[in-house]
Amino acid sequence: MSARFLAKVLLAPALIGAGVIAGYAQERFSENPIKDGAWVYPTEKIAPAVVEAFCQSGFSVHFADGGFFTVLNQPIARMKKKLSVDTSGTCSFNVEKQVSTCTGTETDGRRKFALNEENIFERDGGYLKVTTSFIDRDTKEKVAFVTYPVRCPDKVVREILIKAIPPK
Repeated sequence: MSARFLAKVLLAPALIGAGVIAGYAQERFSENPIKDGAWVYPTEKIAPAVVEAFCQSGFSVHFADGGFFTVLNQPIARMKKKLSVDTSGTCSFNVEKQVSTCTGTETDGRRKFALNEENIFERDGGYLKVTTSFIDRDTKEKVAFVTYPVRCPDKVVREILIKAIPPK
């Protein structure tokens, strides 16, 4: 066998595989991939078995009209939690740019700040990857960070809400 033949045989699968991976990574979303429901935004890819633990500390609830709010589930006493709304606003998704722009209000203690962020969506293997950018309110510089959003199971969200806001 010639070196040229071997190069073609060995390179062909690599080039085909790279094309498939590149095509998969560039999947286009026809709508905002963050659908209705409660979501967590870990900064690393997490296993399905760990999702519930992430949801226990807080989550963002998203609605079909683009509205959302973020709930923090903070411990206040033994076996009790206090829910508080940290952020609220609306997101609009641009199909052409594969970006959602979110505006609203962010709460830090008793102070409120305007929320204005841009989320770029893409696939990273089997995971949804979001790069969020905004202007840092302290440094006034543009900041970006990556998260891998995962939807919280409805059962877990329901249990959190019932424990924090018991029925009357």
